[in-house]
Formats: sequence, C-alpha cells, structure tokens
Amino acid sequence: MTTDNSQITLKLRTGQEIILPPRKDLLGGLKFTRRFSHNEVHPYDEVDWARRDVRIMDWKTGKTIYERLGLEAPAHWDDNAVKITADKYLFGSEPGSLEYEDSFRNIYDRISNTYTVWGWEEGYFATLEDAEIFNEEIKAMLVQQIWAPNSPVWFNIGHWEQWRWGRPDLRENYTGHGNKAYHAKGSKNNLKTYTVQSTYEYPQCSACFLTEVGDSMEDILDHLTTEGRIFASGSGVGINLSTLRSSKEPISGKGRSSGPISFDRGWDRMAGAIKSGGKTRRAARMVLMFSDHPDIFEFINTKNRQEDIAKVILREHNVHVELKQIAETKLVAGTPAEKAAARVILSLPLATKNSFDPHMDALLYGETLSHQNANHSVSVKGDFWQALANNGNTYTRWVTNPAHIEQTFRAQELLEAMAKSIWENGEPGVHNNDVINLWNPVKSIGSITTSNPCSEYVFLNNTSCNLSSFNAYRFLTKGDDGKPVFDADALTHAARLAMVCADLNVERGGFPIEEIAEGTYKYRTTGIGFANVGGSLMALGVPYDSDEGRWIASQLCSALTAACWTASAEMGAELGSYVEYPASKKDLLAVLRLHHAAQKLAVALPAQKDAKALDDMIDNIIANAGGVLPEAQGLTASYALHAYLKSFKAPTQMNKERIAPAAKLAEAASAMWARAAKATAHRNAFVSVMAPTGTISAPLGCYDEGTTSIEPDYTLVKWKQLAGGGSLKMFNRLALEGLRSLGYPEDFVNEAALEVAGLDGLISAFQGNMDSVVNQIIIDPCNDQAGPVRLAWRRLLSGTESRSEIQEKVAYISNPANMSVLTADELTVVNGAAHIESIPWLDKKDLAVFDCAATNGNGVRSITPAGHVLMLGALQPFISGACSKTVNMPVSATVQDIYDSLIMSHELGVKCIAIFRAGSKANAVYVVDTPETRMFKANHVWEQLVGAGSEAIDEIIAEASKPRQRKLPGRRLGQTVKFSVGGQLTGYLTVGVYADGTCGEVFGRLGQVGSFASGMFEAYCKLLSTALQFGVPLKEVVKGFRNYSFEPSGFCRVGDDTDADTCTEIRSCASVVDLIAKILAWLFPESNGYRLRDVFSIPSVSLPGQSPDTTVSVLPPRIITTPAHKQNPVLPEIPAGKAPEGTMLNGASLCPQCHSLAYVQDGKCKSCRSCGYKDGGCGE
Repeated sequence: MTTDNSQITLKLRTGQEIILPPRKDLLGGLKFTRRFSHNEVHPYDEVDWARRDVRIMDWKTGKTIYERLGLEAPAHWDDNAVKITADKYLFGSEPGSLEYEDSFRNIYDRISNTYTVWGWEEGYFATLEDAEIFNEEIKAMLVQQIWAPNSPVWFNIGHWEQWRWGRPDLRENYTGHGNKAYHAKGSKNNLKTYTVQSTYEYPQCSACFLTEVGDSMEDILDHLTTEGRIFASGSGVGINLSTLRSSKEPISGKGRSSGPISFDRGWDRMAGAIKSGGKTRRAARMVLMFSDHPDIFEFINTKNRQEDIAKVILREHNVHVELKQIAETKLVAGTPAEKAAARVILSLPLATKNSFDPHMDALLYGETLSHQNANHSVSVKGDFWQALANNGNTYTRWVTNPAHIEQTFRAQELLEAMAKSIWENGEPGVHNNDVINLWNPVKSIGSITTSNPCSEYVFLNNTSCNLSSFNAYRFLTKGDDGKPVFDADALTHAARLAMVCADLNVERGGFPIEEIAEGTYKYRTTGIGFANVGGSLMALGVPYDSDEGRWIASQLCSALTAACWTASAEMGAELGSYVEYPASKKDLLAVLRLHHAAQKLAVALPAQKDAKALDDMIDNIIANAGGVLPEAQGLTASYALHAYLKSFKAPTQMNKERIAPAAKLAEAASAMWARAAKATAHRNAFVSVMAPTGTISAPLGCYDEGTTSIEPDYTLVKWKQLAGGGSLKMFNRLALEGLRSLGYPEDFVNEAALEVAGLDGLISAFQGNMDSVVNQIIIDPCNDQAGPVRLAWRRLLSGTESRSEIQEKVAYISNPANMSVLTADELTVVNGAAHIESIPWLDKKDLAVFDCAATNGNGVRSITPAGHVLMLGALQPFISGACSKTVNMPVSATVQDIYDSLIMSHELGVKCIAIFRAGSKANAVYVVDTPETRMFKANHVWEQLVGAGSEAIDEIIAEASKPRQRKLPGRRLGQTVKFSVGGQLTGYLTVGVYADGTCGEVFGRLGQVGSFASGMFEAYCKLLSTALQFGVPLKEVVKGFRNYSFEPSGFCRVGDDTDADTCTEIRSCASVVDLIAKILAWLFPESNGYRLRDVFSIPSVSLPGQSPDTTVSVLPPRIITTPAHKQNPVLPEIPAGKAPEGTMLNGASLCPQCHSLAYVQDGKCKSCRSCGYKDGGCGE
C-alpha cells in the first residue's frame, strides 16, 4: 500500500501511463487478484485486432444511415456487436477532431481508466498494484465480452479524465458545458449536495431514476425540468402519478382538476423531444398508477386508444398505399385476376398517397401519438388481491381525501379491464406492490411505489440505479469430466469488480436534481444482472421451459446476487456502509435472511423425493431462519417460499445430470448467503436486477451469440430495428452449441445453421470463413434426410459444378444487391426456414431445447405463456429488484389467458409482469416472418386478393360454361317467310327475335300437318330454337347445316310469285335443312351483325323488355334493304303436278301424292309409307 499523497503515474504494460490524482483516504482499500487478465500479457494483446468499415443501412430505404470507416475493433467481435457498439457509444462524429474515437481501445480506456482514477482518488485500492490489476481486469472483461456497464457509462464517462492517459485534453472545451448536475457527499448528519457546472466532470452514470411529483402546479412544472435533465444525459425515469389528484376531484376555488394523465401527456412530449444522452436512443419513461386511483380505468386505456390510431395508419393506410402502387402496375400488365384486383383497389378512396414510417422516432409514434415514450403499469396493492380472492369489491379513493370513496366495483372488473387492454395493445404492465414491499430492504424508511422504465429497479423515490450486466455464457467452462459447468469462482470475482464500478458511479457521478443526488448517495443502490441466460440454457441443451432450466437460472441469479452482497459487505467494512444503513439495518437483514431461506429451499428441491416433504421443509426453514423475516400487506415469508416452490412443476423429478452444470453455483451461493445475512456492514441497500440489456447486449455479443437479459430467444432468426433507424439480422449461434451438447455430429450442427438461417447462418457459424461455408455446401451430409433449404440447394446445383463455381454461386446469392432478382429456391437458400422444426434428422424430443418466445416462418412451436411466468417465479427470490422480462403470447391468446397469467404472477411471488400478445402493437422491436405479421404486408394482401379474384373468375367461368337458356319474352318480334321446294312442297318458316334483333327462335310448317315430313321439320326447328337459346351462335348454326343434302332438293322459291319481296338470292337447295340455313343467313346477314333485316317493313311494335321511354337505334341504311329496293325474282317454270326428274338422292323422298317425306325405295320400285302411293306395276 502506498502512503504517498501526491499525484503519481501508473504505468501500464501497453506503454500507456495514467496520471493518478492524490488519494483522499490514505488508509485501507481493497485488494484485487487476476482472473481474466494475466501477468504475462496485457488484455489488449491477448486478442487480434482488425480495422473494418462500419456501416448501418436503413432497413426501408437501403441508404447508409451510419458510417465509421477504418474502425479498430477486436477481430473476434461479430459485425452486429461492432456496428451497434460503434453507432451508440463511440464519441465524436468528425474524423480528425479531438474527441473522435476510431478504436474500441479508446472506449475501453475511457471506462477502465476512469474507474481506476476515481477508485484511486477515493481510496478503493489498497496499493498501486491493486489499481493496475483492477484496471486490466476491467479491460479484459470488456474485450472478452464478459461484462458491460449501462449505456450512460458508455456515453458519458472519461471525457473529462482522458488527458490523464495521453488522449486529447478536452477540459477546456467542456468547462462549463453540458447540463447542470448535482453531487452529494458526507455522512447522515453532514450530508451536503454540490452543484456541478459540467456533467463531463461529474458525468451521469446511472441508468435510471425514480422520481416523484407533488400535487401542486409548481411541482408539476418543476418535474418537467427534472425529466429533461435526466434524458439529456442518457438515462430513464420512473414516476407514480398517484400523488396527483384525479380528474374527479376539485381544485381550489372551483372546478375540477385536469387529472394526472393530462399533465403526463406534456411530460411525455418533452421526453420525445430530448433523445437519450443526445444520442439516437429514445428517452425512456415508466408511468405508474395505483389501482385505487379514481382515474385508473382511463389510465388503463390511455395507450390503447393511441395504439388503435397507429394500427389504422400503419396496418390499413400504409398497406392501401402500397397496394395502390402495385395495382397501377398490374392494371397495365397483369393477368385477368390481377387486373380485376387492381380495378377494385384503384376504385377505393385514399386520402393521401404518402405512407407513414413505423419507426418510433418518426412522425406517427415520435410526434403525433401521445404517451409513446413511456411504459404504463398499474401498481396493485395487497387489499386488491385479497378482494379478488374473496370475489369481493374494491374501491377508488380521492387523493386529497382518502376517506372519500369515488367508485366501488368488483375486483374482477379491474383485472378484466387490464387484461383486455393488454390483449389489444400490450399495456399496461402490472406491479404487485405487496410482493415488492415484502422484499423492501428499507421498509422502515418508506414504501416502494415506483420502478424504472423496464420495471427491474424497484426502490424508494429519488434514487437511481447503476446497472451493469454479465454475459452468463462466458462463465460456462469445461469441468474435470469434460462436461460444461458454470465457473462459480469466476462469477464471484466478476461480481466484485462490477460492484466496485457501480459504487464508484455513486461516489463520483453527477445527478440531475438535488433530491436524486442525495437519495442515491444515501442508499448507494446498484443493479448487477445477467444477459444470455436463455442462450446459456440452449447451449447446455436444456429447455427454457423446464424445471431443470428454471433451477439452473435461479442458481445463476442466486450466486450473482449473493456475490454482490458479499462484495457489498466487504466494501462496507472497508469503506463504510450506506448512509441510511443504521435506520434500515433490521429491514435489510430480514430480507437477506429470506434470500438465504429461499436458497436453502432451492438446494433441497432436486434432493427430495417426496413433494410433501418440501412443504414440511419450508416450515423448518422459516423456524430456523436465525432472525425476523419480512412481512408486508398480508404477505409473509411462507408465502414467498411457497410461491418459489409453485414455480416448479415436478421439482423432485428433475434430471440430476441436466442440472449438474449449476451444482457449483448452488454450493457457492449457499455459503455467500450465509455470510451476507450475518454481516455487520453493507455498502449498498440494493445490489441486483435482471435488466433488459437492450443496447448493451451488443458489446456483450448477445445479438450474435445468445439472448438478452433472462429472456429466451425471441426467435432463432430475427431482424432488430435500431433506435435512430436501420435494422440488423440476428441469428442465435448458441443453438448450434445446444446441438453439440445433445451429441449431434459437427457436420449436422453446421447443416442446422444453413437450415435455420440460410447462407447468413452458415456464414455466421463459420464467422465469415467462406472456404468453410463452401466446404459445408459440398459435404451435403444429410443424404435422404435433407431439410427444405438443402433440397433447394440441390435444385440449384447440377452436381457437376467445380468448387470455384459453387463459390461464385454462394457469393451471388448472399450479395444483398441481388436480393430482388433471386429465384424462389435462391431466396430459400439465403434466408433459411427461420426455425429448426423442419429438419428431418433432428430428434423430435430435442425440439423443446430450441423453443423460443415466438414462432417464425412456418414454425408452430413456442414457449407457453405459463413457461414465462414460471421462470419469473423461479428467479424472483434471488434478485434485489425484479426481472425485466416479457411474457410472450401468440396472436391466438385470449383475454382470459392474460387474466389467468396476471393471477398466476401473484401466486408465484412475481414483483412485476409485462405481457405481450403477438400482433397487439402495430410496431415491434423484433421483426419476424409469421402468418400474423404477413397479414399486414402489402404483397401478402395483394396475393390474397388476386387469389380470391382468380377463384371468383374460375367460379364465374364454371357457372358460365353451364348450359343456360335465354328465353324469348312472351311478346316478341317475329317474321314469317313462305318457301316452296320443287314446286310441290310448300312451307312456312317463322323466326322470333330478341330485343337486339338477333335470332332466338325458329319454327315452321312443312307440307300437311301430321305428316312425317311436317313432324321432322317441326322437330328440326325446335332443335334450332333450343340451340340458339342456349347460346349457339347463329353463324355456327348456318355453317353447320349449309349444303346438307337429302330429298327433297332442287329448285326452290322463297316468297310467292306475286310477292314483291321474294328472295332472289336463294334459287336452289340441297335439302330442306340447307334451305332453312340459307333463309336464316338471308334474314340475319353477317353484314348486319346477324340481326334481322327489313326493319322498315316490320310492323311498329315495342321490342320485348323495352320501357316506353326506350330509344330504338335504327341500323345504318347501308345494311338495310326494303321491298322498294327489290325486283321480282325470275324462276324457272315447273309443270303443275310434276316434280323434276333426277332430283332425288338416297334415302326418303317427297311423295308425289301426299307430299310427305315418306317415299322410299321398295325393291326396284318406290312406295309412300304415309299414303301408300306406289310407282311401278309389279302388282304387289
């Protein structure tokens, strides 16, 4: 330990030197050892570095929205991790400027070196060597993606101090710049708050703040300033509106209050105007209201009404705009069904051709809709749950006079209202206030009423949370038997380092208002947590929704929180306890005993064979807790332990081999809880949360290799929309580790990457090594068990391609520039199936390991809602705060499902719950391809519309193809024509016409009535009439019967000798049928459109179906002929009673006597079968 109080230089092995300020405390300090760094080599030198050009493209326009060229980063970091970390956290925007950071070394130095400077000055390190070890351990955790502090640390820390290690001196530039901040120092009796003129000197390092507002206009306006200062430095805020009088209550003078929701609308607008930390992260808010506030029902539906507007615009208007663009193209060059669909679309009204951006910072969500920067939650107290259990009533009460009951209703009504609103828009969340205060470590000082925006930090108002998270997967190592096991010692070591950093945030950080600076310093709250818990379970081959998965996760959290409390006790003994420790010691120790009791029960779960024995054990654990256990709002320690037990379906039947990786964690946690519960000093009042690890999941590597927070993976393949624009495709490579843990061969593991995420997945699996990608394509290990992606590959390859040709094919398909021209098989290959269910060689019993929060593609499996709530219940007893976790439900979930989950959350001792039903919001962070999401895509709607149109057209064609008679009306227009054949046979042909003048009927008489010829003629005419009325064109009738030859035939006359309108065009016929065809062709000439001629000679009658006002258009004169334009025909003379010789052909002919068509060959003679007339004289 050094006792030199002068400014000294810490020389690091990289040649870098840190100028350390004088120490304020020359005695004591903490000792540090190496775990992640080594004496022989600096952490930066243990990894390869590479410079790369970083670009992020806008997911909609394809334009570059962020670019940093030549950025140096660890070579093993994936592109997504580098992109997001650079975009969000690297300082400076102009290359060459003093503040510009072009290497991740810059940001690692900013964080680790600043903590080293602060720690040395505040007396946290026993010796200079300890300071150096601490410095390199922090750098090692950052480089190796083990640990990441919250975003404000990445944003703000180190700019003021960086001159100390050779970076440009920015102090002059930033002196007096930045927002005003506050900083507290001292003891309880001598606590002072100082004003800081620059937040660069005392940077805001806390992730989120809990605030409060008084019920006065002055307080309401002051709160606007408070939130603005918080957002300007990159943090979030939580507030409970229940302190503001409701809209049902009077104000001074006369009238009623506007109510808290109206004031919150203004605060929320301001939050949207100030981006978090001046960066591209949106400001985040949590707004709560107690369930007994008179405006509670309005509060429950506030965001729902706004979301309805968003759905109309984004799901209906935007789709209509895109459909119109498609329709305009297809109307010109489309199939009949597409043209029909286009006409329908183009006939619909459209207010504007402009579509609206769904991004949260765009016009709709960012500037138009209200309350979009906040999460809303209802805080439910114990009396509500008691009323619900008893099927009783609950009440709302005035804020200004709690004795005044505003409304009485059944408790069930309120829970149903919440469930319905959640079903429709995913909000509000629910806080179980009785459970929260059961675990309150400072209960004697105050009740907990508020949380941060993501609901993991639940503590007293006017305090802040200093978050950081570990990548749980980084603590998995190989045990002595070669099997994976969590390294409990490494986790304990890392938790101690993180606690020191978080405590330094309190010691040297700046805060937006005096009250928060003072409150944070009094309690020194930290919030250490995990990311990639779900990914670690998948990598182990353990289903998330299983008792084994819940037990492993609970022991991860137990070991982490116990390690944090152990570190807090060590710092408390060395550096002093938090200011309010004396006033809250008994509350804190009671909570620590309850944590320890829960750990005893956890260890006993897999060891017991009898479930009844576990109930008895709970009573025994409580009886031997070693002191008082907490109580709150009717809840006891027994409730908490039984709630934990209910989180397991069959705890005594857990597979011991599956939970073996966490055995060391359980052992270490038990020992640390015992020590922490007996410690006499604690540096902090609150130590752990399970934060969402949103943006910091990037530097942790979770976007490419894992999951955020304690969540399962949302889907194995997803697109994340980034704050500020852009999107990234993410594939969880830990699914491949899961396959390895389950014993699948390496070739099949890599094949799974191809099947799930296509070429992108295969490239990710081989970390960009294209030679390995091509090798996998060539290997094709599946034989007859190939999945759909491999089958698509086979169809693309002939089997004769060379390696270089395959490599070219891979490069072509994987090039985003070619996406629009790829074939269906090529798209399948590049995108993959987006799930693992379609792989034939995967054992079906292993599918549960890869179940995610949602389905994707045409997959059908997902974690049940109960699986999410059970996990929350299993983790809650081992966290100081709560879990930021979403209970995902499918689109088919009902309001009752949500209602039941809310009740279940309280039964399992869950502090806070957020439920999201797929499709309930018009926008989402993760974009997946499911039947639900396709419903609102224009291309899908167009395909559905065209498909429906095609079906309708097919139905119309099928219906039209059926025989359909078009009958003439009872009163119809007609014309009769007289004709004769051979001078012997006379007949009459009558035609009936439709209103358009076309022929619809033919009938007539030939020879004597009742004769064979007459009957056949009438039947023939009826056949013609039927054909015409069933749609056979007259043209085809004429064509079909012209030149049809049989007797009688020969010369003919159409009209009488004295008829001035005798037809001169028809002089002979091959048969009566041929004659009729000729007459019809003459009456309905092609030149007249097959309409009846001689209109002017037709008696003036109304056409059938015409109204008196109908105008009949006369055909053009050039196609009309009248008797005045005709000459009498000149026909050859035929002797009376004689038929011309030589005109008869085979078959029956006309009888010379009765003129019937029954004169047939009878041997060598002919006889009439009708009258008996016979020629010849054989005497028969």
